[in-house]
Amino acid sequence: MSRINDQMTPSYRWAKRAHDTVVSAVIATAHGKPVELGGGYDFPDTLPDIVSEAMAAAQSKHETLQYGPLYGLDELRDAIVDYLRDDGITTARENILVVNGAKHGLDLACRVFVEPGDAVIVAAPTYLNAVQILKNAEAHFVSIPQDDAGIDTEILRQRLQARHDAGEPMPKLLFDMPDFHNPTGIAMSAARRQRLVELAMYYDFFIIEDDPYRRIRFEGEPVPPIKAFDNTGRVIGLGTVSKILAPGLRIGWVNAAPPILRRMASQKSDGGTCPFLQRTLVQLFRNGKVDQHIATLSTLLRLHRDTMIDAIREHLPGTSIRTPNGGYFLWVRLPPQIDADELVRRAAKEGVSTLSGRLCFAEEPSDSFLRLAYSFSTPGQIADGIERLGRAYAAMRSEFGPPPHRDL
Repeated sequence: MSRINDQMTPSYRWAKRAHDTVVSAVIATAHGKPVELGGGYDFPDTLPDIVSEAMAAAQSKHETLQYGPLYGLDELRDAIVDYLRDDGITTARENILVVNGAKHGLDLACRVFVEPGDAVIVAAPTYLNAVQILKNAEAHFVSIPQDDAGIDTEILRQRLQARHDAGEPMPKLLFDMPDFHNPTGIAMSAARRQRLVELAMYYDFFIIEDDPYRRIRFEGEPVPPIKAFDNTGRVIGLGTVSKILAPGLRIGWVNAAPPILRRMASQKSDGGTCPFLQRTLVQLFRNGKVDQHIATLSTLLRLHRDTMIDAIREHLPGTSIRTPNGGYFLWVRLPPQIDADELVRRAAKEGVSTLSGRLCFAEEPSDSFLRLAYSFSTPGQIADGIERLGRAYAAMRSEFGPPPHRDL
């Protein structure tokens, strides 16, 4: 019998969306396990003890070991409503959909809103996993720069008006992280948040507000979420316990108008988010462990941030950083002669895992930035990791010479 394909190794007929998929992995080095300064993982020493809550959940196995309700457990949805109320957001159970983390919520939003070629507004830079999800949805990007107040709403207005004047279709969505933005650490001003809602109404697009880091605050007063400025249902809020509690719980939520939630829920293919984990989280909200954990984590991560900044100033001269008031990340601008991708490769050989900022741009990627995370490693490991990074950095500066002169 003849065979259509007689090769020993099969010829994979990939779907278009899978052709350019890149899976990152920890690089083994001569130093052993690398110091992790790239990924936004939770700090292992503070992961919560959930044994008693899990045992309580197990007592209701008729609920927790079955398929879960499509929208989530009512008690958890009510707990999320209370949690959001503390941030100044007025919502109700019918506005909450429980999902498997915020990325799941973004994926569902793309399924119900984005057709191939539809325009989606993002900041430049933006969250790298959001870029991949939007690419999988075959979105067309409209990238808008940021400054210290967040996404530049005047440049956005100009770009939108130009599209309107040219007869081009308006973007359907805007995605952003307004609080301790990943990767830049920027907290958007209240005026910019309000202006975004005004622009969304005028130019007919919806805002996806992803807010995983809002409660991880070190200094300053909180600004109301974008959703708090929304009176017409233009904002789709995404939340998660991955950064404030534990990513392994895989619980997030969408806060949106019921017509949006109905369509998003219909696209869920998970049979309902795990009810065992939902019931466990209900107990953690009820007994105050969520708030306690956030307070502990915020105190520790402030020390981590300060340690990393001090080490960068010592070992990476010529770079510039913005000090974030919360969150997980530092955004490091490199001198012009230092290529971020090459620095990441050399740093790996020194035994430290970092992330090139190139991955955080949906369009026109820049090779001038590193995204560093201070969330996972201890202060001692952070200091050691930045010192190792500094060795790779110093070698590149010596090899490539001083930066080119730039007129002021």
